[in-house]
Parts: sequence; structure tokens; C-alpha cells
Amino acid sequence: MADLWELLRAVAESGDRAWPALAAALDPELSQMARRQPIGRLRDREDTPREIVTRALARLHAREFTAIKKLVALDPPPELRAWLRVLVRRSAIDYMRESPEFERATPSRPHRWISLATLSSGAAAPAPDSLAEKRSQVLAFVEDMVKRAAVEHAAHGEDAIGKLAIEWKVERLHVRRLVKQAQRYMQVLVAVLEGRTYPEIGDALGVTRREVELTVRYLEEMLAARGFPA
Repeated sequence: MADLWELLRAVAESGDRAWPALAAALDPELSQMARRQPIGRLRDREDTPREIVTRALARLHAREFTAIKKLVALDPPPELRAWLRVLVRRSAIDYMRESPEFERATPSRPHRWISLATLSSGAAAPAPDSLAEKRSQVLAFVEDMVKRAAVEHAAHGEDAIGKLAIEWKVERLHVRRLVKQAQRYMQVLVAVLEGRTYPEIGDALGVTRREVELTVRYLEEMLAARGFPA
């Protein structure tokens, strides 16, 4: 750890010039910590440790090495491995929260893992034999809803909202959103089923991460109401 402290102080003093040496020295230490993070199903992905390490290093580099400068200014200095473990844990949590399969806790329930890709149909429908079939079923189901809503709205205007809400046993608001945001719903759904993160989807569509999160939530609520519970 003494060598790492020297490199940290060098970065605090010299900035980018000393950064490559510190990043290279930290990499194996951070990688080992990253592999032990309790982040649910993301631990099964081969690229997860590298994603966490990349985020941890980005935190250290951010705002002209503010975190490093604060660290080396502490007196007495903290136990470095413990400090790094906190850094890695926070980076792992950020990575987990950006996964489209992770849903944060609410006052009424704890954190949970969900996925449009793993939604299954109601008891009346045949059970899909594979994850690919589940994805196809969900995609086809939403596509049918989008097409039906467009046709009914074109023919009957606002009356179609109430008609479909009653037929589908969903709130009118869900039907109205489906009519007005059909393209967004389909774009987000396809991207989520491909496993892309909310920031990636937002960048691709030119919307905020929050807008993506809300669209996913509306999709989940609508599918659950129509017999596709998570």
C-alpha cells in the first residue's frame, strides 16, 4: 500500500501526468474487489468486473482528481484498502442501478430484479419454452396493442381510449400513453430486451435516463395489468 500512497500523492500534485501509473497499479486491486461485489445476476456476466473497475477509476479521475486530493489530505490517513472497498462498492451499486433488470426499493417493498425479457404469460396461454420465446411473446403482444390502439383511435378518436381501457382492463392513462407514445414504447422495449442500459437507451433516443425509466415502468404496469406479471 505504501507504493499506492506515493502514486496517489503524485496524482494529487501532478494530475494527468501521474495518472497512468496510478491507474495501472490500482487495476489488479480494484479487479479483485470487483469480483466479490454482491450485485445479483450481474455477477454472472464476464464483463462485470471490468465495468466496475472502469467506473471506480472514473470516480477517481473526475473533477480533476477531487476524490484523490481529498484522500491524501486526510489526517490521519484512512486504511487504504478499506477506502478502496467503499469506492468499488459504490461503483458496483451505480452499475447495478443502471441495469434495466434492477428496480429500486419503494416504501412498500425492497429492491428487486425484474426484466421485460423474463415476463411470462398468464396461465391461459402456453408457457414459453425459452427466454427467446418469452421475449418474442412480449414484443408481439405490445406490437399488437400499439397497432390496435392506433386503428381504434384513428376510427373513433377519444372514444377509443375508454373502449380499449374497458376491454383490456387497464387504466385509461395506459391507453392514452400507448396512443401518444407508441414509437417510444416500441423503441425502449426492443432496447431493454437487447440488454442495453438506461443511459445507453437514452443516448440512442435523445431522451433522458429518467424518461427511459418511466417508459419501462409504464410498460411493466401495462403488461402486468394485461396478464404478463414480472
